Amino acid sequence: MDKTVKAPSPRTLSIIEGREANRRMVNDFGEEAKKRGWSYCQIYGINSDRISRFDFLGLPLDYVIFRDLTKNNYKETERILFWLQQHRKICINANAAGGRICTSDKHFQQGLFMADPFLKEYALPTFEAKSKTNVISYVDAGRVHYPFVIKPRLGTIGAGIVLVKTPEDLDGIDNFYDYIIQQYIEPTCDYRVFVIGGTAVGIMRKVGDFEKPGDFKIWSSGKAKYPENDPDTISILSDIATRAAAVSKLEYTGVDILKEAKTGKYYLLETNFAAGWGNRFIEVTKANIPAFTLDWFEDLDNARRQSVSEAVAQYIKRRKNLLPDKIRRDYDAILSGQGDSIESYRPIFANYPNTYITDAGKIFEILADFYQNFADRPKDDIRHTIQTIESLPLSWAGNFIGPEVGTIHDGAIISAMYLYILHKIS
Repeated sequence: MDKTVKAPSPRTLSIIEGREANRRMVNDFGEEAKKRGWSYCQIYGINSDRISRFDFLGLPLDYVIFRDLTKNNYKETERILFWLQQHRKICINANAAGGRICTSDKHFQQGLFMADPFLKEYALPTFEAKSKTNVISYVDAGRVHYPFVIKPRLGTIGAGIVLVKTPEDLDGIDNFYDYIIQQYIEPTCDYRVFVIGGTAVGIMRKVGDFEKPGDFKIWSSGKAKYPENDPDTISILSDIATRAAAVSKLEYTGVDILKEAKTGKYYLLETNFAAGWGNRFIEVTKANIPAFTLDWFEDLDNARRQSVSEAVAQYIKRRKNLLPDKIRRDYDAILSGQGDSIESYRPIFANYPNTYITDAGKIFEILADFYQNFADRPKDDIRHTIQTIESLPLSWAGNFIGPEVGTIHDGAIISAMYLYILHKIS
């Protein structure tokens, strides 16, 4: 096992921020850093000349939150994120699927969701709007029907969204290539789920104005906002949101989910690369987003300095109270040697081969075999297998779900088996 090495002190948290009028999030991150004894640096953008020359030496870029994001600087952002990744800096969302531009593209997002065996049930069919004629052709082909929504593929905060009830409603669109088409779904409410490090850390329910049922933007943004407290709702929304973050490879994201009024079905609207909480998320849910984010920084940093077993155990311990009740109970049961607790997860992991989650199904089957037949297996075989598994890269979510992506829900089950077996052979 690797020996634990103390982290350098103090850490320096840097927030790259230059074009955002609302500074609340930047200030909240800074206050949380100071509480932990970290140094704190706010960088008001990075000079375009330095970006062109790929010259970032001398800047405090060891622990970075990148919020300098606008429609005009996506490509500069990706260049900086590539440098941070290349130099093994700890930066939120440096490895986003497809790069910053693609992950923010709502058409690309829905493609990720449609390709996932779990999320495809919740994906919202999305089409490119290339021209007015092209948009109307989707109606004629029965792909969408009036009313439907046309919105910017890289839009934020509801800007530019149009509810199309007739062909004439399309006349105000200038560049259709910047837009996408989605069927309008009448909601009973919308949800914002914050996911940090593979964990759903808070859920806010947003309800529109019942006196203005036709104002769909108010329904999306929410006239009234509440914390979601129903355990069953929390469980399904957490599953959807954490999986959406996983396929997008986003360590930090706000996931928007809609509940249809007529059927009660959930629809996954989008993930947000640089989600904020100016919508009163923290006040409503009491979820301290800056604290959860810096917890994740610490976990990433410590994982480089600890043994695998220490990193996995710390990751789960820190988030255990955020697990859905069933998974938390099963995690404890597996750690105590109650093997029956893993059987309900076998069909889930059987679906992982040839999907975005590599190695998870294989690791589950190997650990399940040793876990359930521990007494019959030579300890040398078990030790060799554990060493082989430990040699694999941990998921960015800090658990044994695969080398790149994962969610704490499934990872907790794999991690529990791993920690139990490791304890038995120690």
